[in-house]
Amino acid sequence: MNAEKIRLSLDKEIKIIAVKETSSTNDELKRLALSGERDTVLFVADSQTAGRGRKGRSFFSPDGTGIYMSLLIHPDLTPEECTLITPLCAVAAAEAIEGVTGIKAGIKWVNDIFIGGKKVAGILTEGSFTRKGADYVIVGIGINLSRPEGGFPEEIRETAGAVAENASELREAVAAETVNRFMHHLKDIKSRKFIRPYRERLFFLGKEITVITADGSYRATAEDIDSDCRLTVRTRSGEIKALGSGEISVKI
Repeated sequence: MNAEKIRLSLDKEIKIIAVKETSSTNDELKRLALSGERDTVLFVADSQTAGRGRKGRSFFSPDGTGIYMSLLIHPDLTPEECTLITPLCAVAAAEAIEGVTGIKAGIKWVNDIFIGGKKVAGILTEGSFTRKGADYVIVGIGINLSRPEGGFPEEIRETAGAVAENASELREAVAAETVNRFMHHLKDIKSRKFIRPYRERLFFLGKEITVITADGSYRATAEDIDSDCRLTVRTRSGEIKALGSGEISVKI
C-alpha cells in the first residue's frame, strides 16, 4: 500500500502509517492510543498475520490482494452514539467500493459487506470508553479486493468472496475513498443521516433469517432498522423484537 497515493486522494490531511506486514492494524493503533496519541491516524498494511474480526474470529489477510487498515479517532460522542460507528463505516466502505469499482455492494447487519452472495469485507470497532464518552475509537476495515492466488482457505471458501477477480491496483483508491466517506458521515452522525443509505443497502429485509444470540438461535423475519441501527424482527409467534446486538444468518 502506497501511503502517498492514499494521502493525495484524501479530502483531509491525516497521519498515515503504511507497513508491509503487521500482526493486526487494530493492535498497532491501540498501542499508539495507549501511548498518548491524540491525532487521527490511519494505519495500513499489505498483510496481517493475526487479523481479527468480531467475536475473536480471524480475518484472512494475504499479501497484495486486500485492504487491511484501521483508523484511530477521538470522537466527541456519547457511548450510545459510538455504537453507530460500525454501521456508519459499513455504509462508507460499501459506497467506496461502488464509487471506485462500479460494483454494487450490500450490507448484512451489522458490519459485513456482501457482493454476489459472498462476504467481501468486515469491520471491527474497538475503543476505550467512559460513562461520558470515548477516550479513543479504532475502526478496523478489511476488504477482499481481489481473489487471492489459490483461492480462499477451505474453511471460508463457501462464504468469502472478493470485490473483483483482479482489482489490486485499486487498493489505494478504495482505501482513501472509504476514509473520505467515513469522515463525511461521521460529522453528521448525531443526525443519523447515514441510516437511510444503510437501510437501502440491506439485502435481507422482508426475508426470513436466523437470529443468533448467546442463548441460542431462532427464526424470524427481518422487518426494518430503527434510528439506533437496531434490527427489528418478527418471530414466528408474531413477537416484535429490536436487536441491538447479536448476529444473523441469511440464506442467499
